[in-house]
Amino acid sequence: MSEDELRNPPIIEALVEIKWELKEKTAIGYRDPHYQFLLGTFYNAIRDKYPFRESLPAHAVPDDVTGSVVKHRFRVAKDDWPLVQIGPGIMSVNETRKYKTFENFKPIVVGAVEALYNSYPRPEDLVITSLQLRYIDAYEFDYSENDICEFLSKLMHIESKVPDVLLLPHKIEKPPVSYGLRTSFRCNKPPGVASFVLDTGHKLMKRAIIWNQILQSSGADVPEMPSGFQPWIDAARDVIRAWFDGIIDGKLKEEFSK
Repeated sequence: MSEDELRNPPIIEALVEIKWELKEKTAIGYRDPHYQFLLGTFYNAIRDKYPFRESLPAHAVPDDVTGSVVKHRFRVAKDDWPLVQIGPGIMSVNETRKYKTFENFKPIVVGAVEALYNSYPRPEDLVITSLQLRYIDAYEFDYSENDICEFLSKLMHIESKVPDVLLLPHKIEKPPVSYGLRTSFRCNKPPGVASFVLDTGHKLMKRAIIWNQILQSSGADVPEMPSGFQPWIDAARDVIRAWFDGIIDGKLKEEFSK
């Protein structure tokens, strides 16, 4: 069973981030010479679906020093989702509480990519340097009162243990007040790096375990664009879905299915 089929999935956010090369060197950094023109044509291309426009604080900073920083946000309505963000050398598509299935999310992302290429003044100059698919999930868990390592080992199939050498008698108290781990692997399909990042944090003001599943293709791993984007996102989702299914297998899957 995948996250898409659960009645009560733990998803916080699904997002795709695309970065492209900033080709023009200036006295203080690098810039995309087409960005200012792109901003208007891109909004015209997506305004039927994303009519509400927001300027972020970074938009007041010169483009030369804010490469790959989003500056403008386009929403379906005020404070609503999904949204598309853009800045010099970067575009992202984000979905949160309205996320239902990957089959619903994928057309939103593909449409934004098509709008980017159709809007870019010189598409032949658009050199994609990075593609990223990220899923962020959370599970409420009071790690201040419970053994997080035991929970991860037994319920999330992530073998975990605080080294005994850190637990100094009469000085260090258990359980830890925070906990995290990060691991990355070379991925062959799609070519890139698959990363798993877990931290303690909060979900709706309650203590929680938050985990990120990320597939990123950079440099030579980026497929031919835009034609290779749909096969790429399908393959990236397959990896993340397999990880998620393995992590929640058992009691968590039963809980998320209720």
